[in-house]
Amino acid sequence: MANKALTSPEILLLDKLEEVDKSLPVTLWEQMRSDVTMADAVEEADIHTLPAVRQRKKMFLRDFVERAINHPIRVYPDVPEETLRQLYRLHLFCCQRAIHNIEVKRNPFQLGFVALREMKTALMGMLISYRLIDPSCPYSWNHQFFEMNIITDKNADGDTVIKFNRIPPQIIPLAITEELVTDWLIYRAYDNNGIRTLMDYKNNLLTLPDYQRGGAPENEFSRFERKMQEQRNRFERHKNQELDLEFRKTLVRNVAQQTANEMLNSGLSASEILEQAFKADLSSLVVDKPKPRYNEMNYHAVPSHQSHEHHHKIQEQNKPWLDSVAEEEYLNAPQAQKLQALPAPEAASKKTKKPLKHEDTSMIDEMIAKFLDED
Repeated sequence: MANKALTSPEILLLDKLEEVDKSLPVTLWEQMRSDVTMADAVEEADIHTLPAVRQRKKMFLRDFVERAINHPIRVYPDVPEETLRQLYRLHLFCCQRAIHNIEVKRNPFQLGFVALREMKTALMGMLISYRLIDPSCPYSWNHQFFEMNIITDKNADGDTVIKFNRIPPQIIPLAITEELVTDWLIYRAYDNNGIRTLMDYKNNLLTLPDYQRGGAPENEFSRFERKMQEQRNRFERHKNQELDLEFRKTLVRNVAQQTANEMLNSGLSASEILEQAFKADLSSLVVDKPKPRYNEMNYHAVPSHQSHEHHHKIQEQNKPWLDSVAEEEYLNAPQAQKLQALPAPEAASKKTKKPLKHEDTSMIDEMIAKFLDED
């Protein structure tokens, strides 16, 4: 980078990007550098392009790269310093990618337009990814919403201007993070394998079975970030379940050890403790509360001729019994004995029968009275 006259604009931009960016792996930087060198060699070997044209193009690219490196970017509304640094990383990478675009190869004057378009695509991909990850974002924030409210342009001084219209300022630092910018750089690296490289790099050479590739770059990138977040959430939930299970196992193990120590101190041998442990019925430790049974005998045992006060006492005692012991106590009580000593309903209902009246009853009475007078 010391001798700028002998350094191509692509390598010059890569050196600046590598100086600013510390998140990408070293192997990716070496691959991008080798790809740029190979592209320069192919262009130099092209006999159909005149040397003067190639020289003129290199001067134009160098001027563009120096403007991209030295001129700041303008962001509206204002963002924190860390977000501005991530946007500068993204700006340099978009310029690097625009240099290798086919349209720029044919017409170098399209370089600024292609760089701004690439910048807008990157910002849309990251904001759509954040909208899919954060459930609090409204559903109206779709692809069309971000396309209309993200503006990338150049001002009169040649600086890159980025405007976020109708997007809350507090959302921008949450969406444009170092992780998402690094993922986009890996995904859109020149002559890279796209989403496959990003998937292998982020998921440790594992695939996402329910992920569908294809579509616009911003939509493909956002779908990948959504699936990665779902996988992380499933892993965290599974990890929490394993921690809960391990806590229960540790708790049971400690209680069993303490119980064994108490049994050893009580005089039991190790074999007796093991025998009791293997023959113990753990279900017997759970106390099942019996359901209340309704005693029909005591419900109908109140006689009708008892006094009102005594009848009220009997009703207080006449409740559903929970066990047979209480029922036996009730039957053995003096009150129950009094109730048993009462005459049976059949005996109480018996009455003395009157003699049947006969038609000759009056005549017999007169004969008996006459006989008594004679005596």
